[in-house]
Amino acid sequence: MTELPPIAEYFDDEPIVAPAGMHSAEIKIDSKIKTAFCTFLCENIDAALLKPILKDCQLLFYVFGRSGKVPVFQYKQNCLIVLMTVGSPVATAVVEELKYLGVENIIAYGTAGQLDAHLPSDACVLLEKAIRDEGASYHYLAPSTYVETDRDLTDWLEKFLRSGGMNVVRGITWTTDGLFRETKQRCAKRRAQGAVTVEMECAGFAAAAQRLGLRFAEFVFFSDTLVNVESWQFFGEQKQADARRSLKVTLLQALINSKIKLPK
Repeated sequence: MTELPPIAEYFDDEPIVAPAGMHSAEIKIDSKIKTAFCTFLCENIDAALLKPILKDCQLLFYVFGRSGKVPVFQYKQNCLIVLMTVGSPVATAVVEELKYLGVENIIAYGTAGQLDAHLPSDACVLLEKAIRDEGASYHYLAPSTYVETDRDLTDWLEKFLRSGGMNVVRGITWTTDGLFRETKQRCAKRRAQGAVTVEMECAGFAAAAQRLGLRFAEFVFFSDTLVNVESWQFFGEQKQADARRSLKVTLLQALINSKIKLPK
């Protein structure tokens, strides 16, 4: 009998290492806070743009310890804000920490690569499920091709985005660990499986949230395109990069102050 590769082994027993053990003292947040917004903005690079928001925030800790780069803030008595970095392992660790703090809803957003030529370049893509072509999600759920995001929270997010005039579409994403292994054959197969975007976190976020009993939803807009497999194009001109960064901050301001009632 051929032994399964480690990535296909699923163990549903309890972990030895838990978030509570990562902190020297108990971390308390306002008991009314049940929602966290995870945005791919950087504490250092985007400090000037984030200043109006962070002035009303309390830094709670950094995921992976105080030397890490993923700060978790409490914004007033409204919500938590997490300034993310790239990768599914980081996403799962963030979900674990948010569960420890009593969060019930997690909304993430950032940028992704475009796979579907029929989508407009300004599309805001609500991710309904992710293709699990990474590693971290397999430590939370048994092997499968897809993992779904939360339907109710995704519906809420669509209502929120449309209320702000965003060009919203729904779709499947391909979550990969291999930035430099987005090959022609792999892209073709992922398109055949329904993927319209490619990024590096959604499957980990969704699997950990599902395993831990949290709601998770995510949306992305495009930073690059793999539509033409002969010529990868990064939307990397400074003007475009600045516009995306500004949009991320504007969206964060809108999310943390939204009056649209979250699902229960």
